[in-house]
Amino acid sequence: MAELNSRPLVVLTCFLIAGILLAALLPLSPRAVFFACGLLFFAALAGSLRGWRNTPWLICLLFLAAGFTLARLADCQVNPALFRYTGHWVTVEGVVVRETDVRPEVVYYHIKMKQIAAGEEKSAMDARVLVRVAVSGRVYSYGDLLRVHGLLVRPDDPRNPGEFDYRAYLARRGIGAILKVEDPSQITRLGIDGNPLLRRILLFKEKMLAVSRQTLPPAKAALVNGIVFGTQGEIPQELRDLFNKVGIVHILSVSGLHVGLVLGGVLFLLRIFRAPQKWLAPLGSIVLILYALLCGMGPAITRAALMGLMFLWAHHLGRDQDWPTTLSAAALISLLLNPPALYDIGFQLSFAATWGILYLGPVINKWTRLLLSRPDWVIAVIWVSLAAQLATLPLVARYYNLVSPVSLLANIAAAPLTGLILALGAAAGLAGVVWLPLAGLINAGTSFFLDLFTGLVSLLPALPGAVFYVATPPLPAILAWYPLLCLVVMVSNGRGWPAVKNYVQESIRQRRRAMLAAASGVILILAVWVVGHPEKKELTLHLIDVGQGDSILIQTPAGKNILIDAGGWSGEFESGRGAGDRVVVPYLRRLGVKRLDVLVITHPHEDHAGGAMAVAKAFPVELAAISPVGFRAPLTVENDPLILNHLDPDYELPPAYRQLLIYLVNKKTPVRPVRAGDEIKCDPRLVIRVLAPPFPPLKGTRSDENNASVVLQVCYGRQTFLLTGDIEVEAQEWLVNSGANLQADVLKVPHHGSRFSSPAFFENVRPALALICVGKHNRFNMPASETLERLKMQDAAVYRTDEHGAVILSADGKNLRVKTGRAFTRRTAPGIGMDPG
Repeated sequence: MAELNSRPLVVLTCFLIAGILLAALLPLSPRAVFFACGLLFFAALAGSLRGWRNTPWLICLLFLAAGFTLARLADCQVNPALFRYTGHWVTVEGVVVRETDVRPEVVYYHIKMKQIAAGEEKSAMDARVLVRVAVSGRVYSYGDLLRVHGLLVRPDDPRNPGEFDYRAYLARRGIGAILKVEDPSQITRLGIDGNPLLRRILLFKEKMLAVSRQTLPPAKAALVNGIVFGTQGEIPQELRDLFNKVGIVHILSVSGLHVGLVLGGVLFLLRIFRAPQKWLAPLGSIVLILYALLCGMGPAITRAALMGLMFLWAHHLGRDQDWPTTLSAAALISLLLNPPALYDIGFQLSFAATWGILYLGPVINKWTRLLLSRPDWVIAVIWVSLAAQLATLPLVARYYNLVSPVSLLANIAAAPLTGLILALGAAAGLAGVVWLPLAGLINAGTSFFLDLFTGLVSLLPALPGAVFYVATPPLPAILAWYPLLCLVVMVSNGRGWPAVKNYVQESIRQRRRAMLAAASGVILILAVWVVGHPEKKELTLHLIDVGQGDSILIQTPAGKNILIDAGGWSGEFESGRGAGDRVVVPYLRRLGVKRLDVLVITHPHEDHAGGAMAVAKAFPVELAAISPVGFRAPLTVENDPLILNHLDPDYELPPAYRQLLIYLVNKKTPVRPVRAGDEIKCDPRLVIRVLAPPFPPLKGTRSDENNASVVLQVCYGRQTFLLTGDIEVEAQEWLVNSGANLQADVLKVPHHGSRFSSPAFFENVRPALALICVGKHNRFNMPASETLERLKMQDAAVYRTDEHGAVILSADGKNLRVKTGRAFTRRTAPGIGMDPG
């Protein structure tokens, strides 16, 4: 293996990564693999001493087995004994082992437990738990020994396909449960523990953070602390969303840019004080290590600090600086210390961006200088930003579903201003620890540059083509991207297509069998992908898990998108944040939805309409079909700009719902109150009938607004779907008596399966498959046992979002296939000719 002799760390790191990935696929015992590691170690040692020809392969297999073993051991960090206490109120004693995460309305502590008590039972417990304090109070620090009383729960697993897996994220950090504390008085400080040096370092950081909070407005202080230390908890969500859109969110995650600026500051000070150049490596190393500790040793700062240290000492010792070896060494050290870091988004983006800058950068720099001659700093920002963006493009598309062409302009503005803000913010923090008024004077300048920075950045999203939202790319496309970039670099470096062809042919001659096997594997993967994902003209119904609420997306055979309700969490009408922006909008983005052809709001309750404003702001809406509740008369003109004048002033609609209607009208979106007998024309292959409500809607019922829900009958081929909103007994009986044919293959069970249902309604529908939108552990005890019993009497297969997560139905007009979002497993319901798919 020539590569193992020339750049051994590159090859060994690749095998270590392969071992970590295999650990997630193969359920082998860590003990067995550890035993294999031992055998391989001694075999490699013997091979090295005896000069065996295949020793390099033994060393590679050793690193493969080591990666597998370390990853499997990391999976065992969570103590399973903790789970017997979940769902109970407990009192735990333990030490804060990480820096406290302070946010506007909540504080998080990472605690290593020593003891747990539930009632009269008390026992020792070696486990980690995340303490969530809902109300601000006294903030504790690293090393504090605490006694905490709260409700211990397991974090939820992902409920929708592609959703962030918070349970796995915490498990990679050794955390198996969350302790929810409602009252800060339930926390008692017992003493001090932990590493005393690290405690002093982090306490000094807390003083610097406090200086910013005392001398700047809250939003500006949070931004300065984010730029200087990567502390993001207090940064307003709107500002983080803005930075994410324009492609400069990396300035809030301390990485190579910050390390370069810090080392530049050290070099500047050495020159001012005319210190010998030989001091750069020792002093720079001390500053880098302290800075990495202050910033929390996340994946990005760890990578940047390790590479910075290696480049410093290579320069100091006069050694060659081989960036592939340095980058691989940083990855190798990081993964040996923390194998689960491989799955961390920050780790992947940091290493991909660095690879892009170092590998693609010189080529892009050459291209840029053909177009621009000066200034040099602008050229540098362009090629560095473009190289990093190209290298991280598929990862950003996969995790964030967006591409930001405007990031080049944003980084041109961000690079110099970030350096100024970092320098001023750090100087103010250091000065403020000694004398606070001096920090206030410095931060007056910081405030000016922050205003300039955020002002420039906030203009960019309005530019044409600034941001593109994309569907989540498939894994084969991501894997194909990087060889394509390498091919472009090879051609650009002057090899030309003939040279590339000769290189490939020579590689095949030298490694014919390996190349043939690799090519066969690639062809097989592509064939499986094509066969497994044929283009089909189907109707797809997504029952999105939004908790205790409703949201249904229908994607028609013609590619139209119909969203029926947008969920809503408690308080979302007032705050504007919740199920809409956190669940529904990301779900639609992952699917590549660009616009909504129809937005149906069945009725104005928060659990159905609360997320609609976020959806309307995120996507163009061609038609909004709403319940006629609250209107004085039926409307015949769906785009009447005076539609709001038809609202009954005496009817108390939620103010946020009125604001939603005003927003839609101001956006020139046709708003159409629909009633029984109407049709919604969207796709010629579908028939969408409105079966309810009548006009005027029913009055004097248990819940007039629930019973005024829009009820839709969707017919495709020989299949019928009945979507019922929150109608209760009165509206269900009205439907039965209306003479409409209610029989349906699929029923969205009314009102989350509540007990306010009519037996005659279910007898008329006779569904083969019943869908229930309901929140896990909801306080209403839904679905009701009597409703489930009625569905059982109809032999209906029941799918519930509280048990199955999202439910995705694919229909071809004859058969149905069902997939569920919980672990994205495929399921089959009996009795309706389902394709097991």
